[in-house]
Amino acid sequence: MEISADLLILLTLIIGLFVVNRYMNQQQAASQALQFEALLAQQSSPELDIEGRFAAVSAQQMQHNTEQLLVLAEQRMKIEREKSSGELKSTKEGIEHLIKPIVEQLGALQVATNKMEKERSQAYGDIKSHIDQLSNRTDALGKEANNLTTALTKSSGVRGNWGEVSLSNIFEMSGLREGIDYVEQEGQEDGKRPDFIVNVPGGGRIPIDAKATAKHFLEAIGEEDDANRIHLIGQHAKAMRNRVTELKSKGYRESVGGDVEHVIMFVPSEALLAVTFDHQADLHEFAMKNDILIASPVSLLALLRTIAFQWRQSEQAENTREALAACRELYKRFATWSEHYEKVGKTLGVMNNHYNSSVGSYNMLNSQIKTLEDLRINEDLGKTAQTLKVTNADIRALPETIDLNDE
Repeated sequence: MEISADLLILLTLIIGLFVVNRYMNQQQAASQALQFEALLAQQSSPELDIEGRFAAVSAQQMQHNTEQLLVLAEQRMKIEREKSSGELKSTKEGIEHLIKPIVEQLGALQVATNKMEKERSQAYGDIKSHIDQLSNRTDALGKEANNLTTALTKSSGVRGNWGEVSLSNIFEMSGLREGIDYVEQEGQEDGKRPDFIVNVPGGGRIPIDAKATAKHFLEAIGEEDDANRIHLIGQHAKAMRNRVTELKSKGYRESVGGDVEHVIMFVPSEALLAVTFDHQADLHEFAMKNDILIASPVSLLALLRTIAFQWRQSEQAENTREALAACRELYKRFATWSEHYEKVGKTLGVMNNHYNSSVGSYNMLNSQIKTLEDLRINEDLGKTAQTLKVTNADIRALPETIDLNDE
């Protein structure tokens, strides 16, 4: 058990008092001895044992004082011990009360830390797995890209297939209907056929042919020497210009039929066109003079979606015209029926007049028939001639109709 600061101070005071008291007793005893010696010298007393008695009394007194100090110190120390023990217990309980929430929080923190560490380890494993998968996919993609680059560089057939597949994908996104709004690779009389022919509202047609001129471009990408790279790009631009001339020579405008304004040369990459126009700024003008429009994937998709919108608008207008024609025909037939029905009404009115006239004649004849009844001529017949009444039928006329055929 630790000793408090107050108890240490008290012990120090007691020891100091004890030392001072002992010192004072010694001084007092020495003083008394000197006094007795002086007194003995003056009186020349024969009683020499007084000094011994005095020394004994002094020692007894000092022992008594020492015992009292020790008892007092023991009592004080006992009180301080009890007080310190109570304070220590209270302090311990207070400290335990204060640190209990901290201990609980530390325990919860330890649990959360363990859980976080477990989740971190699991997440790290997942991330590592994803990174490994991504790395493998990247490697595979790099190999596929290298294979594709090699194939596009060395094989014109592969480049042609690339252009046709890209063109087919754009038509799938265009909103046009195959077989109605466009046809794919429709053969012409001369055996030549464009990749696609688009039908335009109003009877127009647009032939589209894919030209994937990429050999020199791909070689330029892999070339490290600037001079060789510029030379290859120039070869690429020249090849693109030759494709325009080649497409013009196929004569699609004349062989396709219908109203054909331009033939579209589709290039399946924006980069192929951008590099070409940087090297030959007049390529568009050259193509337009030959009735050729050069289109990239973005521009062709925009054109095809515009044509699809025109088809929807044209069909809506045609549906509106057909609905109007049907309404006019319905009205025409209704007007004819109303004319016939009006004649029926008039005929019913005439018949009613004839009926009333015949009723008058019948009633005049009926007076003579009554004479026969009086003679009981109908006695065994079981039938009696009836008296007829005039009818007042109200035959209403139909409202007048408007003849739309004159409008």
